[in-house]
Amino acid sequence: MYALTTAKKTLEAAVGMPVGSPKDATQADVCVPCFAPAKKEGKNPAELAQSLVRKTFPPAFERATAAGPYANYFFSETFYRQVISETAQPDYGCQPMPKSKAPYVLEYSQPNPGKPMHLGHIRSTIIGDVCANALQHMGRPVVRLNYLNDRGAHIAELITAMETFKDLPKVTDEKSLLAYYVKIKADIENDPALKEKTRQVLEHLKDHEKQLVKIRDMSWAAFQRNYDALGVTFDDIPFETTLESDSRARVQECLDKKLAKKEPDGTIITQLEPETSNTVLLRSNGTPLYFTSDLALADWKWAKYHFDTSMIFTASEQNLHFRQLQTLLTKLGRTYAPNYLHKGFGLIRLTEGKLSTRQGRVVLLEDVIRSVTEEANDQMKARNPDAKPEEAIARAVGIGALKYGVLKVKLEKDITFDPKTEVQFEGDTSAYVQYAHVRACAILDKFAGQAEGPHAVQNANGKGEKGKAAANSGKEKNNKKKEKIAAQSNATPARLSASAMESIQLPPLPAKLDLNESERLLLKKLAEFPDALDYVATTMQPHALCEYALQVAKAFTSFYAASPVLTAEKAGLKAQRLHITASTKNVLALALGVLGINALEKM
Repeated sequence: MYALTTAKKTLEAAVGMPVGSPKDATQADVCVPCFAPAKKEGKNPAELAQSLVRKTFPPAFERATAAGPYANYFFSETFYRQVISETAQPDYGCQPMPKSKAPYVLEYSQPNPGKPMHLGHIRSTIIGDVCANALQHMGRPVVRLNYLNDRGAHIAELITAMETFKDLPKVTDEKSLLAYYVKIKADIENDPALKEKTRQVLEHLKDHEKQLVKIRDMSWAAFQRNYDALGVTFDDIPFETTLESDSRARVQECLDKKLAKKEPDGTIITQLEPETSNTVLLRSNGTPLYFTSDLALADWKWAKYHFDTSMIFTASEQNLHFRQLQTLLTKLGRTYAPNYLHKGFGLIRLTEGKLSTRQGRVVLLEDVIRSVTEEANDQMKARNPDAKPEEAIARAVGIGALKYGVLKVKLEKDITFDPKTEVQFEGDTSAYVQYAHVRACAILDKFAGQAEGPHAVQNANGKGEKGKAAANSGKEKNNKKKEKIAAQSNATPARLSASAMESIQLPPLPAKLDLNESERLLLKKLAEFPDALDYVATTMQPHALCEYALQVAKAFTSFYAASPVLTAEKAGLKAQRLHITASTKNVLALALGVLGINALEKM
């Protein structure tokens, strides 16, 4: 257990009562509310608080005071030393592997082959990615799954066009694919013969495998560009067409178990009432629906992964769909049904008039990514007109703004995204958090370049062969550690690039710490990272990690203003603040990494 968890648990054991957090962090570090315990024991709450503070408390605390019905406790130097030590570790926040090694299967993104990725796909894509990152950082096995529907009506229309029209326009990107789809759909709708052929194609997709594969390959190439830009990867990508035979088998099972019935027209309807409403399981023409395929997918996941939990991320419009699915799985006797879960989220749109291509009335994701990158570039130029912004940095800031702007909103709420607002370097934005990390890097880099003696070395960009050798040696060791972490978590190197202190060797902490209020508040905030991570992994609500990262950045800004690091009046104070800065850098990098946002070293 980490410092904060250990401190709370040992205090609870000592006083025999639940420990809470005070509303004002400057009044106490933790508190014991005495209302309920006093009522239970027939005592006065204030008197009970007085008796508690006279008891012996754990070494993580240095003193205790009573304030009315509250027993307030204050952390000791022992606690703060532990926080400084553990928050500097590149695997900070990891928890012991649970006894069950069954994986979490997270299903997200799910764009349709044959259609472009649009703005609506961004929320599922990055929410699922962050939750997977959080679980993996905590040492949990995760399968990142992207289930693609390659058998819808739009696929049949595209295949009909490919087999009918002799002079097809060349599809080179998502815009041309969208324009092409809008055109052929209109042509098919106005031609009864083509409309009938499309219906036949949909019913016999397996007879058009060549065209189907071509559509999938063309679409995936476009999808991959967006995933590369967002830094999102997947472990498994099943297609709906591969589950068709299993889908039909599940329909028959439902009929056999009286969980579905056939209507006079041939339509097969589930029998889920009174638990929830019924739904169509098979069309009258014998073709399956999303629901049919999702039923087969559930069994496929269980057979392949024997998961601990399966979580599907989609818009909340599908909440009923997945309630019906879980109800049917339960009635079918699937033991995994209680752990086959769905997390819905609100809609996302851009501010009125922005980025709309008016092609097919959708906003393409690639346009959004381009827009936030351009906005970041413009704002960086405005902040520093004499410097030429680097494209890679502008892209990292812009995409970070896009991700953070979406992730910081609770899932159940709708989002109106404004690139100009989200790329600001002040306020509740990723750029503000990224800049706090950059500032910490700058302090440490300046120390490495200026310091002399056995406790400091120059980084690889510094002068002197000895400094370069030490830097290279440090980087080699650190790279090996990062490779090990990446192998364990499937994280990309970019997410871990700033999670350790690189080649900088800090002077030792002084024999006695001399912490001011800004230092204590920052260290207490750093100590909360494992809890913030655990909350995201448990609730699948990434907004909590955004809030946490912002709080760390604000606490570091206050620390930076009140506590000079490189110009501290005493060597011990300087060493202490360098360690706090390095720990902040590490925690910010870890938090940003889990959010899938680059922790930049310069901006």
